[in-house]
Amino acid sequence: MTDFQKFYRNEGDYPQLEGEEACRRLSAAIKCRTVNGTEGCDEEFAKLRRLILEAFPTLAAKAVTETVGRSLLIHIEGRNKEHKSVLFMSHMDVVGVEAGTEGDWSYGPFSGEIAQGYIWGRGALDIKCQVFGVLEAAEYLLSRGCRPERDVYLAFGEDEETFNTGALAMAKLLESRGVQLEFLLDEGGGSIESGAVYCAPEVNVCQIHLAEKGYADLSLTAKGKGGHSSNPFGGSSLEHMARAISAVCSTARAAEMPQALEQCLRAIAPYVSQEPLKSLVQDIPGNAQAIMDYCASVRELFPLTATTIAPTMISGGSPACNVLPQDITANINFRLIPGDSVEALKQRCLTALDGIAVKAKFTQANDPSRLSAASGYGYEKLLEAMNYYYNNVVFIPSISAGATDARQYENICSACLRCAPFLNEAAETAGLVHGTNERISQRSYIQGIRVLIRIMETSCGFAP
Repeated sequence: MTDFQKFYRNEGDYPQLEGEEACRRLSAAIKCRTVNGTEGCDEEFAKLRRLILEAFPTLAAKAVTETVGRSLLIHIEGRNKEHKSVLFMSHMDVVGVEAGTEGDWSYGPFSGEIAQGYIWGRGALDIKCQVFGVLEAAEYLLSRGCRPERDVYLAFGEDEETFNTGALAMAKLLESRGVQLEFLLDEGGGSIESGAVYCAPEVNVCQIHLAEKGYADLSLTAKGKGGHSSNPFGGSSLEHMARAISAVCSTARAAEMPQALEQCLRAIAPYVSQEPLKSLVQDIPGNAQAIMDYCASVRELFPLTATTIAPTMISGGSPACNVLPQDITANINFRLIPGDSVEALKQRCLTALDGIAVKAKFTQANDPSRLSAASGYGYEKLLEAMNYYYNNVVFIPSISAGATDARQYENICSACLRCAPFLNEAAETAGLVHGTNERISQRSYIQGIRVLIRIMETSCGFAP
């Protein structure tokens, strides 16, 4: 197991925290096969909800718990109704295990085995650790006679990996009750990486995601009659498709610095020690184009620069090299940068495809989330807690290319923070999320619980 001594600190805090017991409770949660669409999944979700109520008796007794569909919404009433509420959230569902790969696991994918310093199984990293970490933190404070100054909500969705209906239902329920959130904390980040890509090789960085990219799929169809390739009169369907794909890919937005990238660079700027960014970050607005050129040339930073365009699928080629193809279909995937929109994307694509003999249809299209500020009450409390428990790590604002449940709460929250506090080196968890041998170190899990206790204490005013 990796030595995290250089990263972890203040591990002696909350000496009454029963770390081994907390690990066993997470182990029990992993044994619940909460995979949507599988046989018996309703009972598995019910089993997990029962486990939560049984494992955290003080929380069950002192909070109001509602089942919304198969999701779970918990309300801890605060002393002062003048303050906005705070929401801690995650999701209870997990992805399945690819058939035939079960034997590749060192321990069963739903065994919840505690071995070699890890808790093993599907959901250990994504993201039952945050579900149960939040519950552990709330139980710890409530069982010691503490009560929050402001209302605290815990929301655990049922289908983040599929349709997001659970989080949407809970968000609408809170909105109907007039709840407004000071901030929310959801999954995100979680990896400690070298700052070298930011020209800051002396530091390690961890991302706090303040937004999510949008998502869209464009389906293209080019029709052809086939025939002998010696007479491709009017162009083949494959030719039309190639022109269409090229035209769409050429619509990438002109390089202008997204606000999300600017926030990120301002945070890392004091640590940048190498060129070209060392000089460029001294005047970010004035050097915007040069910065964008550099970031676009770095694989890890490229997604921060613009809406990305990726042709991903094509089918329908001819069966022989001298035969014209008939119908050709293709898919182009987009990840929209905050500040872009589905409407603008559609207009760009339609303009690019004008005059090309293809049919185009967006099969999915979701706008990016709003970008939260790298400042404010919730952000400062999160940053303070993370810095208190993790040493030699610079926390930087960024955006997520994947989707979370957090975006469902934007009508009642302007500060949606995405950062799971269970930190590991990137090499330690590479390929484990949704992959074989998913696991979390016991030390990482227990340290993350400490972070959550501190955030709840400082941001929600838990006190006797």
